[in-house]
Amino acid sequence: MNNDRKINLFIIIPVHNRKQITLACLENLKICNALQKYQVVVVDDGSSDGTTEAINDLYPSVVVLKGDGNLWWTGAINIGMKYAYQQNASHFIWLNDDCILSHNTLTYLISFVERENQRAIVGCQGIELENTTALAFGGKVKTWRGYRFIDLPFNTINTCDLLSGNLVCIPRLVVDTIGYPNPKKLPHYGGDSLYLIRAKKAGFEIFVDNRSLVYNQKQQESHLYPKNWLIAQGNAWKIIQLVFIPQSGLSWRVWLSINWEAYSYWGLIMFSKKYFFLIVITCLRFLPFQLRNYLFKNCK
Repeated sequence: MNNDRKINLFIIIPVHNRKQITLACLENLKICNALQKYQVVVVDDGSSDGTTEAINDLYPSVVVLKGDGNLWWTGAINIGMKYAYQQNASHFIWLNDDCILSHNTLTYLISFVERENQRAIVGCQGIELENTTALAFGGKVKTWRGYRFIDLPFNTINTCDLLSGNLVCIPRLVVDTIGYPNPKKLPHYGGDSLYLIRAKKAGFEIFVDNRSLVYNQKQQESHLYPKNWLIAQGNAWKIIQLVFIPQSGLSWRVWLSINWEAYSYWGLIMFSKKYFFLIVITCLRFLPFQLRNYLFKNCK
């Protein structure tokens, strides 16, 4: 594609202590010719496993920005975008290091934003590497019950209301209009959603692109965001503690901020409903594990 170089594109990858996954991500970008054509910025938030040293040795063209371990996702993206902006970036790509791109993934994204003008945000739909029928991330539509994933047919692109932050291309004009993601508001989970909701409210169009295969490498479930509350082993009180940890996916700040930004007063009702069920589930967690496993093993 001859027009790619018109765009001063910066790929921003937040990482922490998973060196092999990060290196595989950079090798994937090299195979896709992205390391040669665009600037790649890795924000290493205090890794102790030699991530920065390995990147400097194997991929010297990659810029590594260092954190102290307290940036989390939103803080790392914030620093990466500020650096790229100072380098006159025209577009920023958020990329999680557990994504595997196809050779034409970035070409499709860039050609789309070139064609659609500076008010288009576009992200990709991803499927699980180990189960290609399972949707891992992508576009969402806004309903009265909250945002819901859309499973876009292959080789199509469509408008949506929100994107997962795993792989998203954002024009510079978004920063000029609404600033940067705010790590003080939502330091980790929800930082991507809150930023994109604000961008859409500011008049930017959001699209999801499924014209190339993008895979997600499934990682071990985060202790900050347990999904299967009912039959997981462990202390039930730890779920309650997560409600008050800002980096947790169960943090009251995450869901209050997102629901209020997206739904205003109706969002308060949705917020109350979510935490009512959280209380109920937490109470059920006090049942013996064997009993919970027998009663709820088919619940997700």
